[in-house]
Amino acid sequence: MTAKLNRVARCAAAVLTVVAVGAGAAACDSSSGSGASKTSAQSGAGQDSSSTAQGGSQDKPRSGTTAEGSAQHKVKSMSQKGSRTDAVNPVPASAPATGSSRCHTGELGYTWGGPHGGAPDMNDSTDQQIASIALKNRSDRTCTLRGFPGVRLISKTGEAWDLRRSSDTPSTMTLHPGESTASISIMLLAIPADTKDTKPFVPSKVLITPPNETTHVTLDWPYGGAILDQSGATHPGTFVSPVGI
Repeated sequence: MTAKLNRVARCAAAVLTVVAVGAGAAACDSSSGSGASKTSAQSGAGQDSSSTAQGGSQDKPRSGTTAEGSAQHKVKSMSQKGSRTDAVNPVPASAPATGSSRCHTGELGYTWGGPHGGAPDMNDSTDQQIASIALKNRSDRTCTLRGFPGVRLISKTGEAWDLRRSSDTPSTMTLHPGESTASISIMLLAIPADTKDTKPFVPSKVLITPPNETTHVTLDWPYGGAILDQSGATHPGTFVSPVGI
């Protein structure tokens, strides 16, 4: 009887031990699971943060593209206001089609003085002067001119100055064979060639490209004197007007 009681006591102690060990294991598993979850959460947060940062860095180029688009739009707006320096002219929707009838560089004659004569007074530094070039149709067909020409001044020292455009609106000029009723007008600010207060630009050659042409003619500058050098100015006092009468 005593032996049986001892065996029961030992069995009960063993059961209690097993229960205690099982609880401890469960507690360890629970603790381990929380730690793993915490580690996983931290890792996930790190991945999300990294992904967000990459997304942000990817967004930056899109922002840059938008800025570039705005810059391009601004450049287009400026060209419409006549700030370009080349001979390419945007064609308004309302303008007549002149592509096939356009006067080409080699079909024109170029004469200083314009259709109405006159010359700039290069000794007058108080008023804006006008240098005009008459354009004559030397071909055997009727042709048209519309827009701004390209005008590049070349100084005696070899410097080049591409003239900006005025804000005037171009009109279509029609030249029949032999006619010279169209002209290019250059507005300029003359200064004494030996001035010490400002930088003079002493013209030697003038390169003329008719509207929407890609080739030019070279004319000698016949008036002497000097022009106030504003080649780097946004709104210079020396500029070119659209082809007109």
